[in-house]
Amino acid sequence: MRRLFDSVRVRLTATVTLVFGIALSLAAVGMVRQVESTLVNDLRSRNDTVAAALGDVIRATGNPVTITDSQLITSRGVTPEDAAILQQGLNESLVYVQGPGSVGMSQAPSLFDRLRRSVTGEAIPLFGKTLPARVDQEQYAVSQVAVAAPNGDIVLSVASSLDPIRRTVDRVSGLLLFAVPSLVFLVGAAAWMMTGRTLRPVSAITGRVQEITSSTLDQRVPVPRIDDEIGQLARTMNAMLDRLESAAANQKQFVSDASHELRSPVAAIRAQIEIALLHPESADWDEVGRTVLAEDERLARLVDNLLALARLEEGSSKPSSEVDLDELVHELLARDFRVPVDRSGVVAGRVWGVQDELVSVIRNLVDNAERHATSKVRVSLATEGTIARLTVEDDGPGVPPDQRAKVFERFARLEEGRSRDAGGAGIGLALTKRVAESHGGRVWIQDSPLGGASFLVELPALGADDDGSAD
Repeated sequence: MRRLFDSVRVRLTATVTLVFGIALSLAAVGMVRQVESTLVNDLRSRNDTVAAALGDVIRATGNPVTITDSQLITSRGVTPEDAAILQQGLNESLVYVQGPGSVGMSQAPSLFDRLRRSVTGEAIPLFGKTLPARVDQEQYAVSQVAVAAPNGDIVLSVASSLDPIRRTVDRVSGLLLFAVPSLVFLVGAAAWMMTGRTLRPVSAITGRVQEITSSTLDQRVPVPRIDDEIGQLARTMNAMLDRLESAAANQKQFVSDASHELRSPVAAIRAQIEIALLHPESADWDEVGRTVLAEDERLARLVDNLLALARLEEGSSKPSSEVDLDELVHELLARDFRVPVDRSGVVAGRVWGVQDELVSVIRNLVDNAERHATSKVRVSLATEGTIARLTVEDDGPGVPPDQRAKVFERFARLEEGRSRDAGGAGIGLALTKRVAESHGGRVWIQDSPLGGASFLVELPALGADDDGSAD
């Protein structure tokens, strides 16, 4: 049962049916009461008109017993509209008087009966009416008017039975007792069908999503022809599947490229050792050790870059702090390089970021410049306003303008100049770009005055009075 009511279709249909049923029932009850109230008020208004007109005639003639219905209706001051009301009232209502002045107004057979009714206050019917044993206010609509008659004051009453009104109300109630449940059922059925039709695309989307696996990310959910919220949901899910497919393809490519890059230093290390072991007596073990150590360092840098790039793409990062870029540059340039490195342009520069990631940025750019430089590398650091700019230049072959964006892709290779033969793994510049962007900066390439490429990194700088927490 609980599983049944977990269905959106069931809950929506039940809610619509319940709300409509309550509203319609309240409206039906209100309508019945309004009809009853209107009919009773109309009847009382008619009785008031009849009582007022009859009172006027009694005051004028003094003896209504001798007045016929036609004389009453045609008496002076009675309009044709009131005449019709009087005629209907006299036909359908009870007319009687009470009080001392009613003596002589009764058609009782003896004077004693007339005197008794006058003294006891018993109702005396007029116009040949027959009164019931008791005129109940709950069973009759009674209108009364006080009249000064020749024999004394009297109270003239006009009473009409409420039974015809109650029969009318009962008929209306009976019709509503059939109509209301029928309408509620029809609305519930319509809500059930419309909800099913509306949710049918959702069922199709759900079924297709259940069929999609990691090996079938090329499938897409059906998009309904109607451009509504469900259509928007289907398009959003297809866009999400596009991103997942692209991410899965990138991940497969990343694993493939990473495996290939990791295989190269491992194969080189193995080849050096196998050759040395084949001819141990003639092997230069010092050279073998240096070669294996160089390949091991290359392998370690590649693994570090891969791990750092994977961490950035997952959105995880280490705690940030205030970093002096100039100190990091001087520390990294303290080692020996293949070509001279000019560091005279390095001045103070502070940023807010992750020190290990910024170290990888400087190392990757310097290693890249050294790898491709012909005779010189120049590193400079300057702070201009709110920007700290790091520039690494070389006098190598440079990077063609149409390929400058490509070098920042993972495992990217250029066909000329900066190629795989230069010893790079194609991951360092991609990591540099991601680190710079994660720190709110950017990196780009332009021509260097030295003749090669100039890599520039801009990061938000901390001022002399800034603290890390504020930034």
